[in-house]
Amino acid sequence: MESRAHAALTQNAVSERVVFRSLTRSLASLLLTFVLASPVVSAPEIIISDDIRGPWVESNKRKVAVWIEDCNGLLCGRIYWLKKLRSASGHPKRDLNNPDIALRDRPLCGLTILNGFRRVNDNTWNAGKIYNPGDGRDFNGTISLENDGTLKVRGYVGIPLFGKTVEWVRPQENIEQCG
Repeated sequence: MESRAHAALTQNAVSERVVFRSLTRSLASLLLTFVLASPVVSAPEIIISDDIRGPWVESNKRKVAVWIEDCNGLLCGRIYWLKKLRSASGHPKRDLNNPDIALRDRPLCGLTILNGFRRVNDNTWNAGKIYNPGDGRDFNGTISLENDGTLKVRGYVGIPLFGKTVEWVRPQENIEQCG
């Protein structure tokens, strides 16, 4: 009787091991299937997120659109669209206020006005320069993409405390590239 009980216990132990191995293999197979079916996650983008690339207009004026893009690993932006392409004399608008006389004849359309912005985190870029063709001055700048999809562009002299922030949005109207 004792040997039958021992044999039954041994048989139960063997059955439990077989079930455990089978269960382990099933879980491993399920895990492997899950891993292989999961989408591939690539390394985070180093330059800029796709959310910021493309056209932006000042939220309240909409006289100019700036196209933001990657320029050799840094963020830059150029004038992409002008509400009024020509001056009062009928000529294409030029960079007339540039302190460098040799650059005053270049057209505003296509002019780079944001340059050298480095990514700080997912939604912020700094250490860039902003050129204002309206007065020919350069400013230090920061750019931040807000949760509501607006872009805050801050130009300043010296430290960010002494500056101005402008809000940009994606254009709702159909705009065509000037030039």
